[in-house]
Amino acid sequence: MPTAESVGAMARGREVVIVGDPKQLPPTTFFSTSGKNEEEEDGIAEDLDNILEDALALSMPETSLLWHYRSRHESLIAYSNRTYYENSLYTYPSPQELKSKVSYEYVEATYGRGGTRSNKKEAEAVVHEIMERLKDEKRMNDSIGVVTFSMAQKDMIEDTLQEALIAYPEIEEKIMKMEEPVFVKNLENVQGDERDVILFSIGYGPDEEGKITLNFGPLNRENGWKRLNVAITRSKKEMKIFTSIKPEHMDTSKTSSQGIHDLKGFLEYARRGSLPVDLEEVRSMTDKNTLSDAIRKELEASGLKADTRVGASKYKVDLAVVDERNPSEYLLGILCHGESYRNARSARDRDILQESVLKGLGWKILHVYPMDWMENREKEMDRILGKVRSLLSGNPGEEKTLPEP
Repeated sequence: MPTAESVGAMARGREVVIVGDPKQLPPTTFFSTSGKNEEEEDGIAEDLDNILEDALALSMPETSLLWHYRSRHESLIAYSNRTYYENSLYTYPSPQELKSKVSYEYVEATYGRGGTRSNKKEAEAVVHEIMERLKDEKRMNDSIGVVTFSMAQKDMIEDTLQEALIAYPEIEEKIMKMEEPVFVKNLENVQGDERDVILFSIGYGPDEEGKITLNFGPLNRENGWKRLNVAITRSKKEMKIFTSIKPEHMDTSKTSSQGIHDLKGFLEYARRGSLPVDLEEVRSMTDKNTLSDAIRKELEASGLKADTRVGASKYKVDLAVVDERNPSEYLLGILCHGESYRNARSARDRDILQESVLKGLGWKILHVYPMDWMENREKEMDRILGKVRSLLSGNPGEEKTLPEP
């Protein structure tokens, strides 16, 4: 909220609580910019002074909300968490943690730098993805949002989508009835929105002569990185990036823009499917003789595959058993009163909140208590293997024979 519009309300109270995220987009002139300027500047708005940043500049008392709940898969928030929040956000891993929900599709196309200032082939690829999802019975109920870097690319996608819907009036009718309708927005006005699936159209790319310039509109500005952070944190279930630029085509040595540097890093992350190894994380896992490590060794001796410390943030599931029927998913999460349990601030967080969120994400959870393990390791292993058998069989009353060690 602009500072000038805030002081009147603040003056009427005895105390004031200012809520916001300085890592995301501040108030801008987007909604008050004239149509002429939008056309000339491609919808790029000026950032305004705001009460949140002014309060932070005065070193007023502050606190941070560290738990992240929007994303149902950590890969959707992992790059933002590492790049902008110093990995301080606590996010919950998913049973599908082994496979990223951020995907990358390269579209060989040209960007109309001197003409339309848009990328038609990329727009067609985005619309094709929308139509395929809305035809698929398994995916048609997921809400969809499209984020673009420019007004010209936004308009191109909207026009292409309208043309595609002419042949499928039943899909157009479905879109109109959706609780969360399909939206197409640019970086300047997508803040506050969220959808199950976000399709991200970069738009910019090589021109007709094959030349790539590092002019990405609003991303080049001082707060361009904040716009990128907004765009890549809108998804709840899945995000797909459509781009005509490969990361290696971006020579970031020629620009000081943090937004451009971060975009290259994000494209590398989307294509690779994971973040680079965090050396601090490796050090924290080295030479640890924990309960979860002991159980993992016993499980592996029984022919099962298991991972310890599952998760991309500070919150970890102590141990997770890989589903032998589908190696890209976890079958069972085992909580051993490990580091995440010890670091919880309250009994409610430890014993109720954490487990309820994990179950909401689809985890099957089993507790193994350190004292029980010390008193009777064999009994606890029988209990764990019994739970694995019941999950594999799909019937708690049946047991599946596990491989001999």
